[in-house]
Amino acid sequence: MLRIDSNVLWTIINLLVLYALMKKFLFKPVREIIAKRNEEIDSSFADAAKDKETAQALKAQADEKLATIHEQCNAELAKAKTEASQQYEQIIADANAKSEEMIAQARLKTKEAADQEKIKAQNEMAALIDQAAKKVVGQKSDADLYDDFIKEMDEG
Repeated sequence: MLRIDSNVLWTIINLLVLYALMKKFLFKPVREIIAKRNEEIDSSFADAAKDKETAQALKAQADEKLATIHEQCNAELAKAKTEASQQYEQIIADANAKSEEMIAQARLKTKEAADQEKIKAQNEMAALIDQAAKKVVGQKSDADLYDDFIKEMDEG
């Protein structure tokens, strides 16, 4: 029959015991550490993905707010331009009205001054005619009256 030497048997037993001890004290802790590390890595990836999604959501919200702000800004700018245009038109209309009023007043004053000068000239002519008539009645000759009239016109 086959005979196994006791050294071989003890070597096999020692190897089995060594394997069991290594498995329990070396491989098991190493596998646990590797498993923990894998869990931590997976957790980190999950957290990173969650953070990325959150960041993208926040970015989308910020973009929406920015777009809303741009729209409001454009609306306010358009409103301000419209108001400025209306104010400009109002100022121009007021200036035109004032200038028309000033022109009308100037025309009125000019007409009044012309009327006064006309009345003054008519009064002077009436006075001259009256003087001429009095002189005619005073029996002066036409030549003398003509000379007196010319002198008075030169003086006046």
